[in-house]
Amino acid sequence: MYMVNLDLDKCTGCGSCAEACPARLFEVKGEKVELVSDPSECMGCETCTTSCPTGAVTIQEL
Repeated sequence: MYMVNLDLDKCTGCGSCAEACPARLFEVKGEKVELVSDPSECMGCETCTTSCPTGAVTIQEL
């Protein structure tokens, strides 16, 4: 089981995580990205973390 975390201080709102995430956990809203699903629905594939240019997205194994 995994948990995704989004650091809003680092997020630039580029949306790369939203485009990359197969679980559709992220959504671009205005100039920021928000988690729109339960963060524990993360599959741990790390496509969001590797696509984020600022390191705003991290995944924690529970």
